[in-house]
Amino acid sequence: MITNKFDSEPFFLELGQLNSDSVSHLAPSFDRLPPNPYADGAFRLRRYSRFTVEQGALHRLPTQAFVQDESINHFQGNVVRQYEEIDGNTVSDPAFIELFQYFQKMASVSDGTPIEVHQLRIFADHKSAEVAPEGVHQDGFDRIGIYVMQRHNIQGGNINVHLGKNSPALISHDFDKGEFVVLNDRKFFHSAQPIQPINGDQGYMDIFVLTANLLH
Repeated sequence: MITNKFDSEPFFLELGQLNSDSVSHLAPSFDRLPPNPYADGAFRLRRYSRFTVEQGALHRLPTQAFVQDESINHFQGNVVRQYEEIDGNTVSDPAFIELFQYFQKMASVSDGTPIEVHQLRIFADHKSAEVAPEGVHQDGFDRIGIYVMQRHNIQGGNINVHLGKNSPALISHDFDKGEFVVLNDRKFFHSAQPIQPINGDQGYMDIFVLTANLLH
């Protein structure tokens, strides 16, 4: 019987927690996210960069447009998107490098592997907003890490992990204050509940998403 090469991989998923100092260091950088000109710009701000790690040091890769195939992203598939890079002060912060250290160690991502990083603020202004407009989905990578840095004045927004596209959530948790999940994107699907402001004012949640394909 022929099996997918990823089916025998021992890594499934791991949960983790950044320390409070790291969260305090990185949280203010989300206040400097630029406007997003694409379809999700009404409820998501974003920066996007690519890096490799070599012996614990980050190396920024050349700027590149972000695009997902329509078969993966039914919301913005085949749209070539160009985002501003994650700013230098954030990149040089040891707390930012800590994201990569956990990602590499937990998911066996080797040095020299290109790692894409999305810095996102999802906001809800007087009404609900979709955190994952793609629904239950995979990102099309071998490994992903979702780090929720902070939640402000919101309810909902649970990150869900599913065994299949049509399966109920295996894990559903309102990640906050540096809690994160690193998972095998070939084995699992993920989604998120919409967010709503609690008292009618704007609410938001701030997230880093790391993605990588393993070097084979």
